[in-house]
Amino acid sequence: MTKNIPNCVAMVRPKNFAFNTETAESNAFQNKLEGFTANQIQDLALLEFNNMVNLLKSNGIKVLVFNDTASDTPDSIFPNNWFSTFTDEVILYPMYSENRRRERKPQIYKKLSNDLRKTLNDKLLKQEKKGVILEGTGSLVCDYESKTAFAALSTRTTPEALDKFEELTGYSTVRFESFGPDDTLIYHTNVMMTMADSYVILAVDTIKEDHKNQVLDTLKKLNKEVIAISNDQAFKHFAGNMLQLQNTKGQKFLVMSKEALDSLTSEQKDIIENKHNNKIIAAPIHTIEKIGGGSARCMMAEIFYN
Repeated sequence: MTKNIPNCVAMVRPKNFAFNTETAESNAFQNKLEGFTANQIQDLALLEFNNMVNLLKSNGIKVLVFNDTASDTPDSIFPNNWFSTFTDEVILYPMYSENRRRERKPQIYKKLSNDLRKTLNDKLLKQEKKGVILEGTGSLVCDYESKTAFAALSTRTTPEALDKFEELTGYSTVRFESFGPDDTLIYHTNVMMTMADSYVILAVDTIKEDHKNQVLDTLKKLNKEVIAISNDQAFKHFAGNMLQLQNTKGQKFLVMSKEALDSLTSEQKDIIENKHNNKIIAAPIHTIEKIGGGSARCMMAEIFYN
């Protein structure tokens, strides 16, 4: 097995999945689904969620499922934004919107801290109300081996929070601006970038021209092959929002949505599957993507054991 590729993820089963009005202003990927009741939307999201959990488990990947208990957390299905376990601590992250802050449930993070035998660290939360925001591995796309984090700056990924993250973890950050479908800053780095052990999937043309060389040069130094995706693949099909995992036998996977898979070219799929020997797992999560503005990667928080 490869040390820096997790074989376990945490996922949160939603209780009241819905369009989040508090985050829509900064997330151009969110859309309302007309003609469906709130109950129908929740039922569809739950069906997609359970199917994805089963897909992961059937491939030998461990899944820790937590059940959301609140009705006022429409984005709880995206837990990777509020905690991480890739350091020697369970880190809690400052969130942009009020209702997303309520996703930080003690029964989840205390259990993870206890089970993983990792100290809980909430130091980044101290200036949350002042707008010092860093939304976990939505904001941070990390190469864990080199302790390098790539971060697309936005209202949800602020320089002050990145400074504090560096102080806290010893990671270095590569900061840049990346523009979305409405020509505003992309809300999360992980919708345009996926980091794997030997390659990176990257929407290169979303990156501000002045910042491209810095990003590409760093990836070259890290010996990552860049699999470039188009803006259309990233914006309309969530092809940047993927996660590399492995099972208990060490077999490598790249997990994505069915929408993302269908957008990939034959050449892109060949590089992933054959050159880098990663099996693709693709979950149909159309409702979650359309309404939530996040995809497969956002639904999984990696679990790293000591």
